[in-house]
Amino acid sequence: MSMLPAVPDTARHDVAHVTRIDRGLRIELVNSDAAVVAERSLEVEGSCTELAAVAAVVIASWESDVHPEFTHSRADPIPVAESRAPVTAPATPVPRSPAYYDVVVGPSFSWASSFAAGGTLSGTWIAHAAGLGLRLFAAGESTRTVELGQGQADWRRWTGSLEADWRIGRGRVALDMHAGLGLSWLSATGVNFQQNQSRTSFSPGAVLGARASWGIARHLAVCLDVVGLYWTRSQTVSSAPIVAQRELPQFQALASVGLALRQSTSGP
Repeated sequence: MSMLPAVPDTARHDVAHVTRIDRGLRIELVNSDAAVVAERSLEVEGSCTELAAVAAVVIASWESDVHPEFTHSRADPIPVAESRAPVTAPATPVPRSPAYYDVVVGPSFSWASSFAAGGTLSGTWIAHAAGLGLRLFAAGESTRTVELGQGQADWRRWTGSLEADWRIGRGRVALDMHAGLGLSWLSATGVNFQQNQSRTSFSPGAVLGARASWGIARHLAVCLDVVGLYWTRSQTVSSAPIVAQRELPQFQALASVGLALRQSTSGP
């Protein structure tokens, strides 16, 4: 590669030593008396042609200083290989778990001063298969009976709730803690009175519970749910003409076993 114009040939020449090192080049310029005129280490990368161009520029600069008779004969800039930092590919975002939902139906048993059988239906949606989600719950029960003077009253509650759900665990086994606001509809009917009457009453309340689930197939799980319910209104039944009055329990405990049909938003 020619980097300097031709000069009259002489018997004495300078010699350049170019050595490839781990991180670039080492260049030495030695004159005819075997004395080192200049030396330099360069941290550069590139092909052999590019490295040769770098070495030629350095040597030409030294020779111009040592021999003023040399003049640069090119106006165009000489390409120099640059050391480039490695390009790092952008990090691939970690995909978030798909949302999860299930629907559970099954029999139940509840206690509110006496036991009653019933049934429950619930739906749960979790944003990312575990963690925070929402739950809808509904329950119905068979009638209970309380003695009331010369007769009795049959009563039952239908309940529903909207709750926050926190899921612990993924896969086949999971534990859900849930709590929220409830609403009950109570109906009572007199029995064995001269005139039997029926009344209904609503009450807001609070719901707290826990549910454990075990997967038995890809989209099926068995669930055990234990729930406590507290109704804020005091509700009573009474009789006439002999006045007798009974206050119905405001606290109710419920346990249910159900089969869950579950699915994720990512599909099967």
